[in-house]
Amino acid sequence: MIPRGKLDLTFSDTFAGIGFCIAEGFRRKESPTRFPKESDRMVTLSVRTGLDLLLTALNYPPDTEILMSNINIPDMFNIIRAHQLIPIPLSIDKDSLSIDPAELSAAISSSSKMLLLSPLFGGVMDLESILPIAKKHQLLVVEDAAQAFMGDLPAPSSASHIAHPGHPETDVLLYSFGLIKTNTAISGAVMTIKDPVLYLKIKCLNESLTRQKTRVYFKKLIKVLFMKLLTINSFYTLFYHLIGNSGKNFDEVLSSFTRGFPGADPLKKIRFRPCMANERLLERKWNNFSTEKIRQRKQLAKDILTGLPESLKIGRLNLHHTYWVLPIECDDPDEMIKKLREHGFDATAKASSLIKLSPVKPGTENPAALCLKWLIYLPMDTQMKSSKREELRLLLKSGI
Repeated sequence: MIPRGKLDLTFSDTFAGIGFCIAEGFRRKESPTRFPKESDRMVTLSVRTGLDLLLTALNYPPDTEILMSNINIPDMFNIIRAHQLIPIPLSIDKDSLSIDPAELSAAISSSSKMLLLSPLFGGVMDLESILPIAKKHQLLVVEDAAQAFMGDLPAPSSASHIAHPGHPETDVLLYSFGLIKTNTAISGAVMTIKDPVLYLKIKCLNESLTRQKTRVYFKKLIKVLFMKLLTINSFYTLFYHLIGNSGKNFDEVLSSFTRGFPGADPLKKIRFRPCMANERLLERKWNNFSTEKIRQRKQLAKDILTGLPESLKIGRLNLHHTYWVLPIECDDPDEMIKKLREHGFDATAKASSLIKLSPVKPGTENPAALCLKWLIYLPMDTQMKSSKREELRLLLKSGI
């Protein structure tokens, strides 16, 4: 069976991380931080940590409104509420994976202070029509590019190039290098802050946090070795059948492996700095990142989606879609998943823990808004043979 995805981490990277952990055990004092070199960037444990630090530094009064994409992981909404702030959801368009400028304008009130945008699935939001509205109302613009890392590149001269997702007018940019993310370092995030005063506040808060224990990170690395072996097709097929025969839910078992901060209270687990071994592996991954993997993902998506109805393609109008995952829309997700798995393709409706926040006023959502209910995620294995890509494409075409 072809797995739904593979970790963006080589065995060499994994063993390097283990070596960094062992080296930390022999250090008598902490070595100076070398990464990142830029004066407006810092490393945090996660994007969740970065958001928590940002909201702590800003210290907004209770009931301040945070305008944000209506689809995200639960922790992001919970962190905002933990700061006694109110998340105001803005619907994400199914085709563009962006928000509607008119909906943004209508949602702004005297209590609105921040616009938090979270591009989905590897797409990049077009901010040209959004930023003028945000700046007009003095909103702090935060780009949560957790799913959209594609290298530290300059802005493209044409839509055919790979784009750096951070717009030059964005106030805060967040990259995630969590377990299932592009260029993963297992955990860690990079935060860019334009305002020097705000940067210093957040830096002081971040440096006041205790470093996560190296042994916690070491255990994650050992788990990753098992996960990498598991995603070898033959082992994955065996594991799939073993879980099925045991009566357990396969999706739930896999989710338990990849969940970054399990539990109902994320604040207790995110208020740390990465251990030095984590920072060193993140530096290694950052410096050695190649956009070739992005090109391969885009080619895989093109091979699978060519000739399929436009209506099922998610983000088809997004100019810089890099397909971190490959979702499609279908009328009967359960039946489609069953069909694909019978043919050796591990599709799923639960590739992520995304949830959708209900609109403030029921019945006001944009009819073109993305709906998670009808999505399935196709296997994203860039090593998939041409024959398998064609087989998957034809299965999708015949089942729609």
